[in-house]
Amino acid sequence: MGISWTSADYPRLTDPNFIDAIGQIVHARQADGYGFSIALMGYQALFFDPAFEELVKQETSIDGLQTVIHEIRRGSFIKPGADGWEISFRADILIRNELDPATNKPLGEIDYASDLEYRDQVLYAEDEKGIENFKAWCRESGLET
Repeated sequence: MGISWTSADYPRLTDPNFIDAIGQIVHARQADGYGFSIALMGYQALFFDPAFEELVKQETSIDGLQTVIHEIRRGSFIKPGADGWEISFRADILIRNELDPATNKPLGEIDYASDLEYRDQVLYAEDEKGIENFKAWCRESGLET
């Protein structure tokens, strides 16, 4: 049975630049057994109420509101070995595409409009030394001083 830590235990887990840097290192070391995945979970759309859209049209020069769509992914970075660990997270990315009402999937090639927004970051390890092993790895990798 493993142990997990969140940003309450290690606040750096909320820093998107920190998570990006870990991902770059892990991605580059896949040949050494490191694991990297960022699987598509689905799409989240914010549709505006017609009355609100009409109000916006009346009060501004905007002709209409575009549905806000996020691509939702579940990712993980894994360091193998006895001193290994895993970081898992949810990533939201704003896209410019419209959704096809028949399939609920984006029309055309995905056009990303934002960087990843990370949520629910969790560090997992096999034992209570996992967080210390992770911090040591960060220091060795140049992510911590």
